[in-house]
Amino acid sequence: MDGMTRVTRETSKARTRERVLAEAQRLFRERGYAATSLEQIADAADVTKGAIYGHFSSKEDLLLSAIEATPTRDYGAVLNDTSRPLRERLAEFGSAVAVDEATTDKAGMAVELEFVAALLRSPAALRRYSADLERRLAELAADDDEQPRPGTSAVEVWAIGHALSIGLQMYQFIAPEIVTPEVFGRAFELLAGLYPEP
Repeated sequence: MDGMTRVTRETSKARTRERVLAEAQRLFRERGYAATSLEQIADAADVTKGAIYGHFSSKEDLLLSAIEATPTRDYGAVLNDTSRPLRERLAEFGSAVAVDEATTDKAGMAVELEFVAALLRSPAALRRYSADLERRLAELAADDDEQPRPGTSAVEVWAIGHALSIGLQMYQFIAPEIVTPEVFGRAFELLAGLYPEP
């Protein structure tokens, strides 16, 4: 019986944590990161503020936990198809990224920019976020079937691609008539220069 109670309590705690994470993500998107309070998240998740602190040390911790729980996307299908030239694959990938739901999500970009600004003011949170990003980039690099030119690591190529993607995404909202899917494609195509010629 005691084992049953523990499983139920653990399951209940896990459900509460997931509900808090889901409501926090929803409210961050709707209202913005800075404008969303822990009290608002507690109300939306139907828990006490103390219950949130039972799972998360702060609002930053809550958003970092949500980011860390998001699985790394699999880009291998297009990029690792070695039957086609790398430049062509990168261009296709860039054009696809431009119209991807995550890229065209203006509210998501706003939260991301707001959160990065908050991270830059919090060294501990920035270190945690950096470690998670470095882990994800290393996973992507490990799955890369091609090796870049000597002097450049696969992790560096993925970091450049990640930064390029974020910059293009941001400017796609600002100047959509200039930063089109074709421009995304041409920008990603430039990454082929970091790899040896076939």
